[in-house]
Amino acid sequence: MKAWSNIEVPGNDIEIIAIDKCEHALGKIPRNALKVRELITGFEVCHFKFREHLQHIRNSIILLKPYTDLRKIGSSHLRHGENAWKSDKTGRSLTGRQYVSALNDWLGDKALTWTDETPADKDSLAYATTLNRKVKTWLGPANPYKTSLVSLLRARLLWDWDAYEKLKKSDDDELENQVCRIDICHYKFPKNLNSLLQAIGRNAPVKDFEGCGSCNRDIKKIVTHEYDDLTAMIDQLSREKPAAKTTPVKKWLIFCLLKTLKAQTGLNRPVYTLTPVN
Repeated sequence: MKAWSNIEVPGNDIEIIAIDKCEHALGKIPRNALKVRELITGFEVCHFKFREHLQHIRNSIILLKPYTDLRKIGSSHLRHGENAWKSDKTGRSLTGRQYVSALNDWLGDKALTWTDETPADKDSLAYATTLNRKVKTWLGPANPYKTSLVSLLRARLLWDWDAYEKLKKSDDDELENQVCRIDICHYKFPKNLNSLLQAIGRNAPVKDFEGCGSCNRDIKKIVTHEYDDLTAMIDQLSREKPAAKTTPVKKWLIFCLLKTLKAQTGLNRPVYTLTPVN
């Protein structure tokens, strides 16, 4: 995973150039600090647990110790197989699985219908049955274009990247682009997925679509407050005399997190990087 892979910035971004210079000036960076940097790379402000993740990362920077292994995050996601929902306490994985089963049903793809132990309680079974009917109504009769989009959607939900790359047709198709920005960890799931399924049925993109990479007003307000707090942390570290040996590493990590938050939410603020790290 490349350091800045979770944000979109031009290659000549002056703030990233400055942050990378800070990194190079540090020399050999402790392994735990690099693990904290990986957590920043894995951070997404559109995740429904973004506040919790952000607090964990802040604490990890202070302690210079990662709160978890990045590979453990999302362990109950659909991509980990049909039994992944069993370890998910939020219910999102089970809900996502039920949507995938409904898509399989609409596609007539019985070979991909999950058959392991499904919760036998009446509420779960009733929900799945009702969802199947809704999905069929929303999508309507099949045609080649719909079938292609629904197959792509299924691959996206399952993180089946081989199928995803084969099914993706055009970057100019807005409806297809919306399909490519769906996941069960998004703060608007399953509402955004419901809107998308209806949009596929009527062959028209969702208006004001909130998919992966999105940020609403409430989230931006929270992030703005966190941004100010992180900037204050840099000021506090700068005033410590004598500065601890770990201070430059902590500042670098905060710079990385500030730039990530700014890029993911469109904040119009400078990253506090153009002052010396030491």
